[in-house]
Amino acid sequence: MGPGTILRALESTLAASSTTAGSAASASGAQLVKYPYFVRRTRFQSLPVYRDIKNGNTRKLTLVRRIEGDLEALRSDLIQALGANTQIAVKKTSQQLVIKGDCKRSVQEWLTKKGF
Repeated sequence: MGPGTILRALESTLAASSTTAGSAASASGAQLVKYPYFVRRTRFQSLPVYRDIKNGNTRKLTLVRRIEGDLEALRSDLIQALGANTQIAVKKTSQQLVIKGDCKRSVQEWLTKKGF
């Protein structure tokens, strides 16, 4: 079961719930937002954002894993959210972002606000 199957199932579920409660959804002004990337949650339903400490507790990194889609778009959105001087590296082979510094909490809050 790939990401396209999950998206179609989610869209059909949202479409069914919006037709049954269409007036409530339109009254609240909620809209389905599509991003060019998707961050899947873990099997325990937590966000895949991790701390990595290297060099004897002198180098702190934040890892974002389980990313599907456009890594560069997620990188640019995170730079806007965390600040322009944030250094974010893209690992295309493992579909991960490596952020310099310990910003796990702010990344998790940002992803939650975005609806992931």
